[in-house]
Amino acid sequence: MNISEFILMSLKTIQRGTVDRKSSFRLPVLSTALNNKVFQRIVVARNFDEYDHSLLIFTDRESQKYYQLHHNKNCSLLFWDQKQKLQVQVDGEASIVENKKTHWDKLNDKQKDDYKIIPFPGKKISSARDYEFNSSDDRFEVVNIKFKQMDVLQLSSSGHCRAKCIFTKNSLKEYWVSP
Repeated sequence: MNISEFILMSLKTIQRGTVDRKSSFRLPVLSTALNNKVFQRIVVARNFDEYDHSLLIFTDRESQKYYQLHHNKNCSLLFWDQKQKLQVQVDGEASIVENKKTHWDKLNDKQKDDYKIIPFPGKKISSARDYEFNSSDDRFEVVNIKFKQMDVLQLSSSGHCRAKCIFTKNSLKEYWVSP
């Protein structure tokens, strides 16, 4: 396999994660940083733009994730597929999508309720179920993570393969690295 095929296979696996609920790439780990502290959480990969090399995720405007990305747009995503023994790390830059209505309209009522929780996400409550879904605020946000670089590692008993890719406006810079 040549390097371009290896990188393309990884990008296609990320893209498949946005449409295949059974794909392990559907739920990457998102890492953010603020004030010299790193935060990680699982997110749902919603849409991948293969031309722009960017991934959409959804969040609540009152969440720590939104606050962290609003104050530091640099983030990373970690994807892992146990069956393929494929790990993909992405360094990216987050931005808030202005036109979110089309994404909101595709959500079912239960999914929409997730953005109406009171008290706000991360706030202390007295018991596990001491929250409601009755916020009238429109707190739904769409975050676009533009890929800056990607590190792909394929583990194999016959020999590991690892490559890096740097995304520029009009091209990809791909190169093999030692696993």
